[in-house]
Amino acid sequence: MVRVTARYPAPMRALHWLSAALVVVAYITAEGMEDGGDWHVASGLLLPALFLPRLLGHLLRCVPPAAPSSRPQAASAALVHVALLLFVVVQPLLGMAAIWAEGHAVPVPFTAWALPAPFPVTGWGEAAEDAHEVVGNVFYAVIGLHVLAALWHRWVRRDDVLQRML
Repeated sequence: MVRVTARYPAPMRALHWLSAALVVVAYITAEGMEDGGDWHVASGLLLPALFLPRLLGHLLRCVPPAAPSSRPQAASAALVHVALLLFVVVQPLLGMAAIWAEGHAVPVPFTAWALPAPFPVTGWGEAAEDAHEVVGNVFYAVIGLHVLAALWHRWVRRDDVLQRML
């Protein structure tokens, strides 16, 4: 195995894997929304909360230098990473908009609290729900690309890019 990169700092790795776990929880609980969906909503509310420290870590350069790669490969990796960071904000916001558009406040799971709509958004609940589902499917496809790229680095390129996040 060729050593080409340093690992991400422990807090950045923890945020990454916690975000991944929340996406898994959101995925496996998505069909149970009619039964309350506390876990789905909880994971959706926590994902954007983790975005800010992750973004701050990137802006403060708390990440190791990128692995040496071709320009197209580096551009693809950057695009996928930006897309993933955007998805963890956009997807939960679409979910919240879908709930608000149906005339409901977003329940804060496991509490008596709820988040009211910041402005009137009723009347387009079905469209918001459809957008939440479509963007979610695109999100899962981008996650799949991310996982495949990590495995490609490990088993084909035989570099330690995957080790950066482990």
